[in-house]
Amino acid sequence: MSVGGRIAQMREDLGLSQTELANKAGLKPPTISQYESGLRNPSYEALIKLSNALNVTTDYLITGKEIQASAITDPQTKILLHLLQRLPKGKKDTLLDYAIFLSRGTEIVEGPVFSDASDYANLWLKKVNASLPIDVHLIADQLGVKIIEEDLQMDYEGLLIKGERNLILLNRLFKSSHQRKKFTIAMLLGHIVLPWHVKTQYGVRKSNSSTLRTNDIEEIEATHFAAKLTIPSVHFEKDLAKKPTLDILKNLAYEKYDVSLFSMCNRLVEHAKDKHAVIQSEDGQIIETFPGKRLLKGTIPLQSKAVSFYYDLPKQEETRYSKLPATDWFEDGKLQEYVIEESIFNPKIGKVLTLLTVKTKDE
Repeated sequence: MSVGGRIAQMREDLGLSQTELANKAGLKPPTISQYESGLRNPSYEALIKLSNALNVTTDYLITGKEIQASAITDPQTKILLHLLQRLPKGKKDTLLDYAIFLSRGTEIVEGPVFSDASDYANLWLKKVNASLPIDVHLIADQLGVKIIEEDLQMDYEGLLIKGERNLILLNRLFKSSHQRKKFTIAMLLGHIVLPWHVKTQYGVRKSNSSTLRTNDIEEIEATHFAAKLTIPSVHFEKDLAKKPTLDILKNLAYEKYDVSLFSMCNRLVEHAKDKHAVIQSEDGQIIETFPGKRLLKGTIPLQSKAVSFYYDLPKQEETRYSKLPATDWFEDGKLQEYVIEESIFNPKIGKVLTLLTVKTKDE
């Protein structure tokens, strides 16, 4: 079953119309129709909204439960079934003809086989006995991957070329931060590790693009892999024992995990979807979100400190705080709720990152 098929099935199981699901997810009804009919794939950001609205994980919407890892022990069969889900009918017929022609396979996949990207990230963390911060170059060495950084006339920030020896090319012309390069490498390693990613080349992050806006399922899976690889759950969940603030997350991101603050905030939202949301804005307009279960409004409240940056641009990185009614930020905000809003502006990036934390008046 396709991603669109799973969205339709879950919607029908919950007794929702396409319009009701759209309203619940903060999307438009025609968009839901296009997803379900297969005319277009949802972006990563849309998948997050849909998974929250349908009360399932994004991994479920991407992979489904057609492959039951406990019931199938042969690794080749698992990978073939995973690939089979994504093939159009014509290619399925070709694969069937070829399977009948073949008398035996030519390669055996070693080690355990999983159906989602997170498990592969955890597997490789164990294989290299990784400590923080995660060294993606060490994992690349273990995989026999060569990494080259050059000024390249290509539209990608990073490019994976599979061959006798896999090669990762990083484009210096993008002038990416160290943390962003690390995440790019982790994504490209994901395309190597995930056995159903079979293309010979994979590009990451075209100019003016975002991983949250991609609708390529394999790129979304590689993003999941990179997030779980660079911010391992076993460490991250312990670090959240204290109530996280933007300052705490910033310190963890740069001093302990060596990742971007945006990545760290996104992992927080994954961990506590009912309490947090992340917004990135530019010139007073929302450009991307990492939403939790609460439906965000489409515009930034005028009284938000995120807006204040664009009227008073600081020359150095600065964080501003405010306390707003939950109804200012969320469509389903309740009168007894409020939002702690923490917004940080970095002049080098030119964008505002805002972390929202929902609280009740009793807290």
